[in-house]
Amino acid sequence: MRVVRASALLGVIGIGLVIFASNPWLAAGAVLFWGLGTSLGFPLSISAASDTGPHPEARVSAVATAGYVAFLAGPPLLGFVGEHASLRHALLIVLVLVGTAFFLARAVEPKVRFK
Repeated sequence: MRVVRASALLGVIGIGLVIFASNPWLAAGAVLFWGLGTSLGFPLSISAASDTGPHPEARVSAVATAGYVAFLAGPPLLGFVGEHASLRHALLIVLVLVGTAFFLARAVEPKVRFK
């Protein structure tokens, strides 16, 4: 859970700097934070889905489906918003979703099993 929260926090910092920084060099450097922060989210979620309760195959398939739907639907959505508003406004959607991941990180915490 702590790694997912730290990753989400790095992602939020990176995306926030990309959106709100007026210095192009700072924004370019912030992409590294964005990439480091968001690169662990999907693999850790898949791993946690397989370890945190009954019916791991159903949970893994649900996480994988959500990830691939986001992979397929996300870019056209961001392009649509970017074309009608601005790219910075479109990236606010990503910022909110990665920020939400920070608060939902408890879902990847393993359940305590008593025998």
